[in-house]
Amino acid sequence: MIKNILYKIFVFLLLIGNLTSSAQEFGAQLLLGANFSQVDGDQFGGYNKLGLNTGIQINRLINSDWESAFEIRYSMKGSKKVIDPEAPQTPTLDLNYHYLEVPILVKYLGWGKIEPFGGLSLGVNVFNQRDDNGIKSEEPELKNTEIGFHLGGSYSVNSRTNIELRHSYSLFSIRNDSVVANSPSLWGRVGWFNRLFTLGISYDLKN
Repeated sequence: MIKNILYKIFVFLLLIGNLTSSAQEFGAQLLLGANFSQVDGDQFGGYNKLGLNTGIQINRLINSDWESAFEIRYSMKGSKKVIDPEAPQTPTLDLNYHYLEVPILVKYLGWGKIEPFGGLSLGVNVFNQRDDNGIKSEEPELKNTEIGFHLGGSYSVNSRTNIELRHSYSLFSIRNDSVVANSPSLWGRVGWFNRLFTLGISYDLKN
C-alpha cells in the first residue's frame, strides 16, 4: 500500500515539476530528506523515529529579498521507544503517522547562500499504525488532519543544490482526546503533538 502511494506521488511530483520548471515566473525544486521525529505527550522523549520526507516546492519571487513557496510533501512522522539494553524485556512502542502535507512558506533571500524561511502547513493523515510490543493496530483517536508550523533555513551548495534543515511542530493536538495526563502544556495546550527536525536536500529544476 505504502509503495503504491509513494509511486503515485512521485509520478505526480515529476509531472508538476516539468510543468512549472518551464514557466518563467515560477521555479520548482525536488525535495528529499529524513525526518527525526517524536510525539510530545506520549511520555517518551528523544527524536528516535526516522522517516522519509519527500516532495516538490513551487516558488515565486515577491521582490528582490522575499520569495513565496508552495510545497507538496509526503512526510513520515511518529515516535519510537528505544529499548533499554539493561532491560530488553521492557514493552516497546512504535507510532507510525504518515501525512500528505501542503506547507505555505515565506523565504528571505537577503543573506546570500543562506535562506531562512517559515510558514504553516495543512496535513492529511494517509497511514496510521500503532505497534505495541509487536501488536499492530490503528491509533483510534488520531485526527485526520494536522495544522503545523515550520521554521528553518537552507544553504546553497551550488546553483541547483541546497541543503535544508527545518523544525516542524503541530499547532493543535493530533488526537481527538486532547487531555492526556502529563502531556505538554505550552501556552496552556495539552495533548499529543508531532515535533520533528527534517534534514534534506533540494534540487532546482530550472532550465
